[in-house]
Amino acid sequence: MDLVTQSGGYLTLLKKRNFLLLWLAQLISQIIFNASNYALLIVISGRSTEKASATAIGIAIICFTIPAIIFGAPAGVVVDHMDKRLVLWGTNCLRALATFAFVVTLLFARSALLPIYLLTILISTITQFFAPAEGAAIPLLVDEKELTPALSLFNITLTLSQALGYVLLAPLALLLLPQFTLLHFTLDSIIELYMIIGLLYLVCSGLILMIPRANFAQKRRYKSATGPVTAETLGVMSNVWHEMYQGWSFVRAKKPLFLAVVQLSFAGILILVIGQIALPIVTNLLSLPRNAMAFVFAPAGIGLVGGSAIIPRIIQRLGRSRTVLCGTIGLALAMLLLPLSTLLAHTLDPQSWNTNPLLLFTIALLMLAAGLALAFVNVSALSGMQELTPDWIKGRVLALQLVLYSIFSIPVILFLGVASDALGIDRVLYIMSFCSLAFGAWGIYYERKHPPSLPASEAGHRQAQTEPDTIEPGPLTIH
Repeated sequence: MDLVTQSGGYLTLLKKRNFLLLWLAQLISQIIFNASNYALLIVISGRSTEKASATAIGIAIICFTIPAIIFGAPAGVVVDHMDKRLVLWGTNCLRALATFAFVVTLLFARSALLPIYLLTILISTITQFFAPAEGAAIPLLVDEKELTPALSLFNITLTLSQALGYVLLAPLALLLLPQFTLLHFTLDSIIELYMIIGLLYLVCSGLILMIPRANFAQKRRYKSATGPVTAETLGVMSNVWHEMYQGWSFVRAKKPLFLAVVQLSFAGILILVIGQIALPIVTNLLSLPRNAMAFVFAPAGIGLVGGSAIIPRIIQRLGRSRTVLCGTIGLALAMLLLPLSTLLAHTLDPQSWNTNPLLLFTIALLMLAAGLALAFVNVSALSGMQELTPDWIKGRVLALQLVLYSIFSIPVILFLGVASDALGIDRVLYIMSFCSLAFGAWGIYYERKHPPSLPASEAGHRQAQTEPDTIEPGPLTIH
């Protein structure tokens, strides 16, 4: 089902009060979760050398990525046997408390890295329980015919919230929030941002409490076991990996779907990579202060979010494969021109090259183009994955994509961090430019080597006929 054709369904869904409350809780919590991860990068970079260390930033990114690998699937099984409303409320309250603990740490022990890393892992781990509870609650708040567009909307929101929080909101907040003193404590923009994030988690808890408990009553659409978490639940967990393997087998057998999953993971990793290298770009490549990071991030975020609104119509004209190819070419050009433009500016004006208005405008324009190009890849892959995945296995495919994205992001981030510190951020940008272009070419080659043998709807229908009716989407519906 194409994203464009679902837009009317989205508006209808958002008119349903209880669904709107859940969606707002997801939107706010995901945005501030990603904003807190961005602020963490600023905290960590502030403890490295005067020039930002990409390796130190990469380790920080791993701290909020690895819990998804370890706890993502098991958390879904545990949550399936618990009160969904209680889990949604409790996880937001716990994240608020952990965030306020982060504020206290920054006030009294900002030089201590260990508590900062531990609190980051704790918040990310709690989030792994929030996501499946939210996914399992969606079918309880919508009619059966509305389930597919509801799941699609939540997944689009999940993707856009990463850009809104990680690439747009946090950089602008850190740039605009003033520093002041309260009761002999100096509150800088980072501390203020974390205080706001903690309060917004409490707002999300309130939104969940506004949904009546009766609306979370289990609808017996599927055969499922409910009840407290017991030894039987632990036995159920052993089936999680079997179900993940079943999803992997389905994806590998359906080549166009496999390509969409890989492309979406590629786009997600690139968003993390932009977060990793943005500070080195500002401090090392442009020789500007850290507080100018929003100058790099904000245009990329505007391009990514704004592009997501117009790309569906471009997909209708060009097709998904051409749209992805255009995106990878655009990314390659933007990353190639970034260091070349600074090199040219330094050659023409060695004294004040980094404050030249023309160079700053060019950098902002290139980052805007990079964000727009990333939207080409991201939205195209997301729409393809939604369209090519039948409802009966959608949850497992979505969970699998997030696990693959998390697993492969770690070595990429570590490699780019070490390479950036050892070779320089300019050479890393050249490497990324080549990799983006190579990825686009591989996508075209793979698609031509494995053309779809059946239309997506017909293939999904035939495959669904071979599956038992008792398969349960369960907690893996969305993460």
